[in-house]
Amino acid sequence: MIKLLLADDEGIVLESLQRIVAKHFGDMCEVRTAKTGRAVIEVAEEFRPDIAVMDIQMPGINGIEAIEEIKTFCPRTCFIIMSAYDTFDYAKKAMSLGVMDFITKPANTSRIVSVLEKAMEEVRRQ
Repeated sequence: MIKLLLADDEGIVLESLQRIVAKHFGDMCEVRTAKTGRAVIEVAEEFRPDIAVMDIQMPGINGIEAIEEIKTFCPRTCFIIMSAYDTFDYAKKAMSLGVMDFITKPANTSRIVSVLEKAMEEVRRQ
């Protein structure tokens, strides 16, 4: 079973992502969620996700800073950024951290499913 962590400060985004995962991947994933940068770090430390879908702009610690910290104790986690902020600086920093993909909000379901399938394939290869 793939451990999937979803992090976004918008409840509606988390609910939508959970529905997409349930519909397309069913029992293949165990899902946990977080709404702040600090919470995502705490959940990741306990949950040890295979894949983490992260927003950049979250209260407190932003998604990029959270990824940096999570990588210290979960170096094999596959990160996907899903954000309305698509500035070059964020993309450059994300790439330097080894982020697998960058999804710009609003994203359609097929794009989310495609990126998650790619991430799951990567996890299976590890």
